[in-house]
Amino acid sequence: MDDLESLWRSLHDHHDGVSPHLRDRKRPYERSWESRRQSERALLKSEPGSFVLAAQNDDRYIAYAFVRIRSGAGFAATWTISDPYAELYTLSVLPECRRQLIGSALMDAVEARLRKLRIADMIIGVVATNVAAIEFYERRGAAPFDSRLSQRVQPS
Repeated sequence: MDDLESLWRSLHDHHDGVSPHLRDRKRPYERSWESRRQSERALLKSEPGSFVLAAQNDDRYIAYAFVRIRSGAGFAATWTISDPYAELYTLSVLPECRRQLIGSALMDAVEARLRKLRIADMIIGVVATNVAAIEFYERRGAAPFDSRLSQRVQPS
């Protein structure tokens, strides 16, 4: 995971750029990276089948996908989902490598792995204001599913 730090930094910075309305809530990069690194390591240990795929150019990582494999039991009362199902937890491509189909190739590899695992559904979380990412996933067949809003509760 340590070798993927530059990819997390680029995603952290990208999130900041596409969500100016959340700047007052931004976590300092160092805390963000430490939190993400720890959570991804813990998830790989606790969720059998979860995996990381990465793309390299020479000996440098230029993109990675972190995919969680989760139990579908109790996922939603209204809709069905495969059991298990996948959650695309992270997809990051270095800015200078975007628009070169690297993200698409990485997603093709993720989907191939999911087919081998016989997993039919993947949930993808996207920052709501990250229009380019939403369009990317929709071109690949993803459809809106649910939304989460964030609200500060002001002290009285």
